[in-house]
Amino acid sequence: MLNRQEYIIQLLKEGHDQTEIAKQFKKHPDFKIAGKSTIEKEIQAIKKKYGVKTMFQLGYIIGKDEK
Repeated sequence: MLNRQEYIIQLLKEGHDQTEIAKQFKKHPDFKIAGKSTIEKEIQAIKKKYGVKTMFQLGYIIGKDEK
C-alpha cells in the first residue's frame, strides 16, 4: 500500500492538480485528509525531500524516476 506522499506523487504523475488530489484523498478509505491545505503541505514536504522549489522541477524529477 502507498503512503500519503507516494499516493500524491502517483496522482501528480497522472496530471491531477491539488484540488483534484484533495478530492481523491477524501474518497480514499485509507487516508484521512482534511482538505487542500493538507495536500499543499504534503507537496511542500515532497518538494523539500527532492530538493526542488517549484512544481515544474518536481514534475521533472518524478517523471525522470519512471524512465
